[in-house]
Amino acid sequence: MEKTWKPGGSPGSVTASTALLNQKHATSNEPRTLTPAEIELLRRSKQEIAQRVQARRQGK
Repeated sequence: MEKTWKPGGSPGSVTASTALLNQKHATSNEPRTLTPAEIELLRRSKQEIAQRVQARRQGK
């Protein structure tokens, strides 16, 4: 799990896939088709987030 800074300045944790996605922000306002690698990262991020949510629910 990687640590990153939230916009407010406080540290927060994100999944590895989400951190990688955050590094791939496009600088253009024009819409474009996602690359296969970006689609895979989105899928992995979604799965990692779902696992965290499930773990938190089981912990309560």
